[in-house]
Amino acid sequence: MLGSLIGIFLTSAGIVIGADSVLWDSTAAPPPRGDKTCQTGSRSVATLQGWYGERLFLYKRFHEICRELARSSKPLSLEAQADRLTKKLEQTYRKHTGTLPPNQARLPPPASEHVAYVAVAGYEGEIPLVTVREIRWKTDSKGIWRLTTERVNHLGAQGCGARFLGEDAVANVLLEKSVHFQKEKGRPEVLAANLANQLYKEDDCIASPFSIEEAKALYKIVVRLTIDYGEEFEIENGALGGRLHLLTISPGRSIEHEFVDPEQYVADRPES
Repeated sequence: MLGSLIGIFLTSAGIVIGADSVLWDSTAAPPPRGDKTCQTGSRSVATLQGWYGERLFLYKRFHEICRELARSSKPLSLEAQADRLTKKLEQTYRKHTGTLPPNQARLPPPASEHVAYVAVAGYEGEIPLVTVREIRWKTDSKGIWRLTTERVNHLGAQGCGARFLGEDAVANVLLEKSVHFQKEKGRPEVLAANLANQLYKEDDCIASPFSIEEAKALYKIVVRLTIDYGEEFEIENGALGGRLHLLTISPGRSIEHEFVDPEQYVADRPES
């Protein structure tokens, strides 16, 4: 199980990143807790969702690369940061798993095609932006499995919007037309996120009313609903949870951090 749920929200006043703290690997029981985000610059944050590796080797390497980026005397664009992170993480994955470079051997089908999402969010000038890469397995034209890194355009956004990485089945149902979660769909934060996503499609983000506080509330609602109803959407019990980390990137201000203990977002559960 890969687990975890990361939310990235581009609002009218700043960027909000939400991450749970359960770290699934192949050996630890119960799974440890840790921070799935890191600061790569004064106005940028990276996240890692997916398989964190035996003894969390991929997770540890992610934080090492982030520190390198944060200390760099020559800041990189958000796109370049995402490329640097995924290139080095793919190299680390190959080294630790014994995966051979492309074209050297025929490999068996992987247990999961998805390895990890890497997202970088921040400001390019005055524009809020999130860009996403996926390290994954895919078959080539000859049916041979290859490890590759791809840009995930539908998970990226510029200007406004709400995006989820990981166990996002419940989040997607909440933010789409369906018979599920009818009362929650009428909450202001859910309506504001839906409008932001629509305005992003229409290239009219200046009209988005989605706020920082609504983004934080939305993330807590989605985590709570996923914990309560995830098994109905084929999400394993325990796939996410623990202490939540909320980061806010606002123009002209230092990145703000907020931590939410389980009893706080459990208490915030919407009435059903």
